[in-house]
Amino acid sequence: MALADLKIFEQQTYTAYQELLDYNVNLFNEATQGGLVLTSGSMLGSFSTEAFWARIAAGTVKRRNVFGTGTLANQALSMKERSKVKVAAGSFPIDISPSMFTWIQKAPEEAAAVFGRQLAQDTMNDMVNVAMSSLKVALGAQTTNKYDGTAGTCSLDGLLTASQLYGDRASEIVCWLMHSKPNFDLFHGALANDAKLFTFGSVKVMQDGFGRPFIIADHPSLYTTAGTPAVTTYHALGLTAGAAVVEQNPDFLGNTSTINGNENIARTYQAEWTYNLSLKGFSWDKANGGPSPTDAALATATNWDKVALSYRDLGGVLAEFK
Repeated sequence: MALADLKIFEQQTYTAYQELLDYNVNLFNEATQGGLVLTSGSMLGSFSTEAFWARIAAGTVKRRNVFGTGTLANQALSMKERSKVKVAAGSFPIDISPSMFTWIQKAPEEAAAVFGRQLAQDTMNDMVNVAMSSLKVALGAQTTNKYDGTAGTCSLDGLLTASQLYGDRASEIVCWLMHSKPNFDLFHGALANDAKLFTFGSVKVMQDGFGRPFIIADHPSLYTTAGTPAVTTYHALGLTAGAAVVEQNPDFLGNTSTINGNENIARTYQAEWTYNLSLKGFSWDKANGGPSPTDAALATATNWDKVALSYRDLGGVLAEFK
């Protein structure tokens, strides 16, 4: 592969990666109705912290006794901070040795398009999985936002009971993220349901009785297997708007390296990039979680500090089923 071909490979890889990623991001944002948002951003350093005015816990309105003479306790305005964290990601070195292309008589553009397409798909899967695993542990640590339905499988009744945790603000839950197994449990229940809440055929997005779509993803973050004998618990996330926001930074870097001294000339391509993660109502604990977090750190509940006063100002609810 000549030098000109290397430039074509790098350019075609990035173009295919970016175009496909942008397209699927838009589709995903529409499908989740803004529950999980993938977007672009630009952040310097490992964290971004903003201050916001906290709600006054006691409220601002009281009943007044026109005949009273007592004193009142002052209620103070206060500010809190919330932080989002930068997550670093990259690709494995991909073998693009010159002899590979000359041997099979394939143009580098073809390989670049294939690699760029898979890189975009895997990048999106990574961002979604990180957001879901972080949301699962953060919401799961709040008893007010967690519904235990593990006595049975997923059902419409179970999901509606979970959304009931939000009370008169249940309409703020805009979508459900779940594994395919509980989704099939819903279908089994629907087949025996005279109300015919589900239809098969050309319908591509299924909804619960309140118009919330079901987004199906067989990500590891949406199930947990533990115990002896092993028991699998499935996690369904009912998200409010902006429950998790993933911002891709404009720092994508691809590099091609050529190595001599072996039987054949070796050449690899490697890429790296970052994105920012924030959870609604939570702040990344900079001291405990630290910079450049691992998957394990992001999926640790104590690294996400609740800063919202009301549990209904968090990103939604977590429902668990067998």
